[in-house]
Amino acid sequence: MVFDPGLSLYALIVANLVMMIASALQASIGIGMALLALPFLVWLDPRLVPGPMLLAGAALTLISAIRDWQAVQPRHFSFSLLGLAVGTAIGAVTLSLVNTAYMNKVFALAILLAVVLSVTRLHIRVTSPALFAGSCVSGVMGTMAGIHGPPLAIVLQHADPGQARAMMGALFFIAYLTSVAALYAVGLFGVVHLQLAACLLPGVLVGAFAARWLVRF
Repeated sequence: MVFDPGLSLYALIVANLVMMIASALQASIGIGMALLALPFLVWLDPRLVPGPMLLAGAALTLISAIRDWQAVQPRHFSFSLLGLAVGTAIGAVTLSLVNTAYMNKVFALAILLAVVLSVTRLHIRVTSPALFAGSCVSGVMGTMAGIHGPPLAIVLQHADPGQARAMMGALFFIAYLTSVAALYAVGLFGVVHLQLAACLLPGVLVGAFAARWLVRF
């Protein structure tokens, strides 16, 4: 297999800078990587999202999941996984039906929806049904556009920060890999996307390292 993702040096450098900043943000507060990185990556090369961004980001979520695993509540986690599975399947099937000419519009709408969800003042108790619903919406948005965070953040926004980071870190690791697998199953992830994910990995790892100093703030 020849390693040739088709990225210019300029695009490669900028994409890694974007992933570094976005990864540092997510590793510090629990969410934010896709919401910050997606618009820039689409502008650089639409092939970078959602699959390559999610697969590279899985390394970041694995680090977070290992670091905070002891704070995860098993019962809530189980309901969240179930919702995530349902939402991922819905998102993958829906995305496979969208004409590629409209992909940028799908990403744009997902970003706007994510921003709206991020600033909402809804007060939702952290219950199993709420986590199931939030995870289901997260699976749909994450598989279609790479943005898993806002729906879960709404449910967990009033939880203990450590618990919220732990839940999202563990869920996002599974969510990212599941979304990539779903994209592969419907023919939207291949060898080139795997190479593009490898190109983004250095920025993710540097951002995760930088978060050690940011997390105290």
